[in-house]
Amino acid sequence: MKILGINGSPRRKGNSHYLMTLFMDKMAARGHDTRVMDATRMEVTRCIGCGNCEKTGNCVFTEDDFTTLFLPAVLEADIVVFSSPVYFYGFPADIKALIDRIQVLWSRKYRLKTLGLEGRERKGVLLAVGATSGKDLFSGMEQTARYCFDAAGIDYAGALCYRGIDGAGAIADHPGIDEDVEQMVKSLCSGSK
Repeated sequence: MKILGINGSPRRKGNSHYLMTLFMDKMAARGHDTRVMDATRMEVTRCIGCGNCEKTGNCVFTEDDFTTLFLPAVLEADIVVFSSPVYFYGFPADIKALIDRIQVLWSRKYRLKTLGLEGRERKGVLLAVGATSGKDLFSGMEQTARYCFDAAGIDYAGALCYRGIDGAGAIADHPGIDEDVEQMVKSLCSGSK
């Protein structure tokens, strides 16, 4: 399987990075092809809501990293993983810019009926970390991830979200983190070829 990870954190070697690395290492150990893209290092033009994708199935911006790198990788992937901190109950701007541009796939799927991914079983996962402990801390992110994955022809397979994690590297000391990620990977891989 091809596993695509999207890192949404602007903090290098932080908690989201740790989660993504742990997840991808476990996938690679099972023999899967893994690739991580860093949303904060990509040149992505923000969606301007022009509606071109709803008419043509293509974005008007054809030369940025969304169109040339991200979109082909998403279409090729069997599993897509977002790993991100929570910012005001949502995704940070860089990863949200990628998610907003997924409108092009929504248009292909729902308006034009040309997505072309029928028969492929694809899964999506959210890995998220937040410093506070509010019960609704990840609600916005989960809802956004669900709709993004749906637009891309990906079934939402679940999330691992951790509250009260503050300070770079604090997630590594969270009890049960390795077991949680191992269980998620095992679940995603069951039935895969």
